[in-house]
Parts: sequence; C-alpha cells; structure tokens
Amino acid sequence: MASCLTDSAEGTGQSGSELAKYVSDNASGIHTSGLIFMLSAVLTVPAALGVAHLLRHRGSTLGHIGAACLIIGAFGHFAYGFWQVLISQAQGLDVVTYLGRMSSQSNLLLPEMILVDVGVLLLSIGLVRSRAVPSWAPWTTIVGIGLDVIVQFSGTTATWPVTAIWGLLVVTWGYIGVRVLRMERAAWASFDLAAVPAPQVRETANLA
Repeated sequence: MASCLTDSAEGTGQSGSELAKYVSDNASGIHTSGLIFMLSAVLTVPAALGVAHLLRHRGSTLGHIGAACLIIGAFGHFAYGFWQVLISQAQGLDVVTYLGRMSSQSNLLLPEMILVDVGVLLLSIGLVRSRAVPSWAPWTTIVGIGLDVIVQFSGTTATWPVTAIWGLLVVTWGYIGVRVLRMERAAWASFDLAAVPAPQVRETANLA
C-alpha cells in the first residue's frame, strides 16, 4: 500500500521507451517504491510463518501451502523492488535499450509475484476453516484478493484501485496481527480455537 503512494506507472514487460519516460518523470519515486517493496518482502516471511502457526491444528495443509506460496512470492517482490531500484538509476545514451532489456527480464518475476496473492488467499481460507479469528477478516481478505487479481489482469493503469484494495487488506491483516500479539503466551503455545471459543482463550491461559 505504501509503495502505491510513491510509485509511477512502470511495470514488467513494457518497452524501453515507455520505461525511459517513466524513469525520467519519477526516478526518485520509483527508487523509493523499490525500497518499500524490498522491506515489505522481508517482513512478509515472519508474517506468513505466524499465520501458518495459527493453522497448525486445523487447516494445516492450507497453512503450509499458503505460507510457502507467500514466502516464494516475497522473494519475487524483493526482486521486483531491486529491479525498480536498478531502473531508477538508468543513465546514458543507451538508456532505452538498457531499459528494454531490463523490462523483458522482469517477466521472470511474474509467477513469483502472483504467488503472493495465492499465498494470502490460501492462508485466509485456512483462517476461515480454523475459526482462528472472526470470519469477517479472512472473508474480506478473500474478496480483496479477488478484486486485486481482476484489477491486475484487466489492464487498469490507475494506481488508486490497487491502493484502496491493499489499504483494505492492511485493515484486515492488521486486525489479525493485533489479535495475535494480544494473546497470552500460554494461549499462543497451545493455540487451538477450533476447540476453545475465542472469549475463553485468555481465561484458559490464566488458569494454566
């Protein structure tokens, strides 16, 4: 979401002349966006492992597959961020040719980046099945991911739809994160909300 506020319209598979124009108009924004992408990719790994932990009693298969997809996708997003940093520094008379080659190579990142959506989707389905959090949060995420896929593959060039979608996901996953962080240590260690209703988790932990 943060990268949407600094990004321009550059993307994978564009011609060198198109990228040269975007870099000329917004090199600093592309550079900043790339750094944000790289940081978010690093933070995605512990987030994926944490959600998979919530699903270890119920929905563990979805949790493992979803976390694996999300982590692999994070590598793709890190590489995309690094690619943005590289093209933001493009200089010289051959800049159009250079950017054209960089753009063609960036297509290799698309499968990994798609896995981010796949991973979040599978983890959300797992959260619905495990009843680890109130169902509105994962269901809202599932809808948001569906909208994100539609926007990404519809050729939409406007930034605001993606910003709005990921802003929605910040709310839902932020809620899940806060809920996890507020859990007692004993409840986290033996977490199984399929067996213990949510209001009783803190009480059970205190008794232990």
